Amino acid sequence: MLEHAPAPAQNAIAAAPAADSDAVNRLALRLIAANARVNAIALVVAFSLIALGAWAYSGIEQSLRDLRAAGLAAVLDAEVQALGLWIEDRKDEVRHWAADPRIRAATVALSTRAAPEKARANLAAALAPALKESGAAAYNVIDRQGVVMASSATEYFGRRISPGEYLAAVRDVLGGSTRFVRPYRERDRIEGEPSAVFARPMVWFKSPVFDANGEAVAGLGFARYADSRFTGILGAASPGVTGEIYALTADGLMLSDSRYATELRAAGALPPAAGNGALQVQIRDPGGAFAKGHKLPADWAAAPLTRLAALAGAARGKTDPAEQRGVILEPYRNYRGSEVIGAWRWLADYDFAVAVEMSRDEAYAPLRYLNFAFGLLGALVGLAVLAVLGSMWNVRRLRLAAGDARVIGQYQLERQLGEGAMGTVYLARHALLKRPTAIKLLKPHLATDEMIGRFEREARLASQLVHPNTISIYDYGRTPEGVFYYVMEYLEGQSLDEIVLAWGPLPVARVIHVLRQTCAALREAHGRGLIHRDIKPHNLMLCQRGGEFDVVKILDFGLVKDLTTPQSRNITQFQRVVGTPVYMAPERVRNPADADNRSDIYAVGATAFHLLTGRPPYEAAGEHDLTYQILHAPVPAIGDFAPQLPPRLGELITRCLAKERGERPHDIVVILAALEALAIVHPWTQREAAAWWAGIRAAS
Repeated sequence: MLEHAPAPAQNAIAAAPAADSDAVNRLALRLIAANARVNAIALVVAFSLIALGAWAYSGIEQSLRDLRAAGLAAVLDAEVQALGLWIEDRKDEVRHWAADPRIRAATVALSTRAAPEKARANLAAALAPALKESGAAAYNVIDRQGVVMASSATEYFGRRISPGEYLAAVRDVLGGSTRFVRPYRERDRIEGEPSAVFARPMVWFKSPVFDANGEAVAGLGFARYADSRFTGILGAASPGVTGEIYALTADGLMLSDSRYATELRAAGALPPAAGNGALQVQIRDPGGAFAKGHKLPADWAAAPLTRLAALAGAARGKTDPAEQRGVILEPYRNYRGSEVIGAWRWLADYDFAVAVEMSRDEAYAPLRYLNFAFGLLGALVGLAVLAVLGSMWNVRRLRLAAGDARVIGQYQLERQLGEGAMGTVYLARHALLKRPTAIKLLKPHLATDEMIGRFEREARLASQLVHPNTISIYDYGRTPEGVFYYVMEYLEGQSLDEIVLAWGPLPVARVIHVLRQTCAALREAHGRGLIHRDIKPHNLMLCQRGGEFDVVKILDFGLVKDLTTPQSRNITQFQRVVGTPVYMAPERVRNPADADNRSDIYAVGATAFHLLTGRPPYEAAGEHDLTYQILHAPVPAIGDFAPQLPPRLGELITRCLAKERGERPHDIVVILAALEALAIVHPWTQREAAAWWAGIRAAS
């Protein structure tokens, strides 16, 4: 029995490893199942991330393409509009001179063929001031048979216009229409001309000359070099670093200069001594990139047009506006062989197209970073979330500990907009309405009784005014630290002094438009007994509001005088002169507290002088000399600085600048009435204003 006793123990020992092995196997199966589940989850997550990445990539790519399409179209539209305004102005100019009595009489006499040499001499003498004033480079006069009767180039006397497109344009002129004629080669313009008299391409503006019976007897043409203003307008807003805007014909001939003339010469596409591309470069696919050393192929003239040139040329003769323009977002080779995207628009009235192109690499540069970004996305998501959560917790802890110093009342401050002598202005947003506003805070070190009084009066008095050309005041109060502030509407625009500094004097019609709005706002203020006392270009902002362009807003009512409140009259009587002296009326220079509505009228006149001439009425090296000029120097003749100024407007400004207030217009309503009459003769349209703002956006 004892011999058999170990057997059960041995079986138990043998069974133990078997039991352990089953447990290990079960654990392994559970781990495998768990790992499988993890792997499955990982695969689902991986595929989800891949799908999400592909969806995001596609969405970003499409958004970028949409942005590029809109950007190219916007730049092109702005350039076309600017070019159209310039062309129409030049057409008006030649139309004006064609109706001049001396030019008209000399042209009619020349058309009779009687004493042609004398008639040409008379015509040349009559045209001399016209050429000087207009800045035209040449002129010609063509009779009804297409023969050049007179020209700046005597070689063309008696020559006939070449049959074809140019002659068709001239015939339209003899039919009574004023025309713009795009650049043509001289051999395509003058019949039998072996060499070009004018070495540089020209654009022509032609208008009919009528006899006493109202019949067009000849066509008067003024020429301008295409490589100056014509090319300059097209190159004013080239997009990006590689962008280019140019004009081309239906058969692919470039009409304006190329910004890549040096590259074209190196490739042999332009002769060394030639111009910069106008009437010389074909918009054809060279088969390779000139920038990478590719040379011009021998059969380039037989090469196909670029995709853009082919589409633009095919639009000639189309009447549907949708068929006269297009955007190409799939890269193609341009006339330099570079991969680009572009947009084009056919201008039927001028018989050419305008195109804009930019490098594919520049246009779609953001896409190059997406692959790298998505590769790191998985590794960075966890860290980024933890970092963000930790950062948010720290920010919350710090805010709870120190309070939020960037909140004033119901307004969250976002960033500083500007700083003046009295206060600092911030962009803010209402906590509930989310409406952007501007908040002006009085500087603590200026919180004297005088300054606080002016600051409070500015908010209180300005809030009474509701005219749309006066800035709106929403609220005012004090911070817990005692800093006084007030809340006003947020404006996006430019002050008139910034505009004049950057772009020079404003056109007469635009100045009238600005002054009418300024005077309309002052009419309300004066009617309430309020005198602004600081009207100047810096305090007049030009904005876009409610779909309207060139809306004036009067700013800064810190110097307002309330004629109905005696305390307002003496608030600055013991202080130095406040305001900007160069725009201040003489009586205010003598006594800062001596101001009435005619003081504002003087400031309006000084502001108008600045807008029209680019300089204030008086300039001096020191304040003493400036004060002497304001008080004693004769009122400067604005016509000496702005010769094209309408006499009625010049007389009105001179009256406003009179030394004695009794010699100025007695009421702002008088000025407003005069400006409204002038606006009828010199209108500033929303189309012109929109074109200017479009140019600003394109240039920024």
